[in-house]
Amino acid sequence: MKCSFCDGEVEERLVRHEYHWEGEIFVFEDVPARVCRQCGEKYFDARVLKVMERAVLRRLKPKRILQVPLFVYPELPPAGLGPVGQGALL
Repeated sequence: MKCSFCDGEVEERLVRHEYHWEGEIFVFEDVPARVCRQCGEKYFDARVLKVMERAVLRRLKPKRILQVPLFVYPELPPAGLGPVGQGALL
């Protein structure tokens, strides 16, 4: 299979996937996917997507809960100012 975005080669991998539903983010690990070696685009079989959708809609108990930091871009300091960790680019 070729990537529909960049025409790169696609290979089978297990990936981490963030599933967004009604303002929430659900993270799935070890998801079977086809991934472009060139641009990283992920392709999922309909069956795989259905399994993730059912887990979210049925509110199955997750393996663990992750805590995720949230940044609001307009509130961030401009790049290049201050030491690393205070708005400077690495």
